[in-house]
Amino acid sequence: MRNLAIGDIHGCYYTFRKLLDKINLSKDDNVYLLGDMVNRGTNSSNVLDLIIDLQKENYNIFPIRGNHEQLILNLLDEDPQTKHKYLKYYKSADLFNSKDTLKKRYLKLLNDMPFYLMNDNSIFVHAALDLSREDIFDNKDFMLYSRYQRGGIKNLNGKRLFHGHVATNIKIIKNSVAQKEAIIGIDNGCIYARNRKGFGRLLCIDTDSLEIISVKNIE
Repeated sequence: MRNLAIGDIHGCYYTFRKLLDKINLSKDDNVYLLGDMVNRGTNSSNVLDLIIDLQKENYNIFPIRGNHEQLILNLLDEDPQTKHKYLKYYKSADLFNSKDTLKKRYLKLLNDMPFYLMNDNSIFVHAALDLSREDIFDNKDFMLYSRYQRGGIKNLNGKRLFHGHVATNIKIIKNSVAQKEAIIGIDNGCIYARNRKGFGRLLCIDTDSLEIISVKNIE
């Protein structure tokens, strides 16, 4: 059994499929998706459909809420003009039906996504934890939006924290892994494949062995 974490997919469906093939996904594996599965890329609905289908086939796929999942949920209360503006900008109109309503299967999936998950050795969150608090899981906005970690690693109680959210050069990520740091970010900015050197890969990390598996964006 492997414990695997995958960084921000952002609608890159074909790249996500290729990564799952490369890691040779098994039903014995636990896969933690670190949020931002939707928006920016052009295939948000296909990404969510694949997650739902894998879960129905009894794969252990655990999606965590990111700021872009929260953005979609927040749009439900917006007026049609605002909703259309955001959906066009983020290329995610495919998540909604012809009546401008979020499709039911996606609504359930997004609503059910937790802000964090953990196992015996690791904690998984989209953005960050406020480690300065007595309850490090109390600040939900911090988990979704913060671009920095706050507080000392002592409050991780020996666990390693894996997160996404901040697109980071692959060299920095590999160095963080090589140093076996207590906090490791694995968002390599898959959507930036064409215009940022050192970016543009979708990463998976075995959170126990710290092996990195990656694929270049093929969208």
